[in-house]
Amino acid sequence: MSPWADLTCSGETMITSAGRDLECTRTGLLEMAKSYLVNHDARDPWASPVFGNFNGMPPLYAVVGSDEVLLDDSARVVRAAGLADCDSELRIAAGMQHVFPIWCGAFPEAERELARMGIWIQDVAGRGNNRL
Repeated sequence: MSPWADLTCSGETMITSAGRDLECTRTGLLEMAKSYLVNHDARDPWASPVFGNFNGMPPLYAVVGSDEVLLDDSARVVRAAGLADCDSELRIAAGMQHVFPIWCGAFPEAERELARMGIWIQDVAGRGNNRL
């Protein structure tokens, strides 16, 4: 849910969604990255998966709200996984915020997304993917 996959915070939506995201800001994320990395390179794939190699990785499902600054992180990591022949899927939920599926029971969009996640997991497992 809403993966923060680039600790350099270089995705375009860090800027273009700044006025719509109610929870995350590029400035706040950069501060957290600085504390986490402690002088380590933010482009290290172990810190920022968007810069990594997804060959041989298990299936990946990402969901993100359309109003998030992390939208590009989600799209970039799923694209990288897909280009490496990793079974991957990206769901972008219109008008939703950071990790909105945790609000199951409060928002119908959250309930629908959790149901979609379950169906995706069953589908991937049903195709015999033992890396799930």
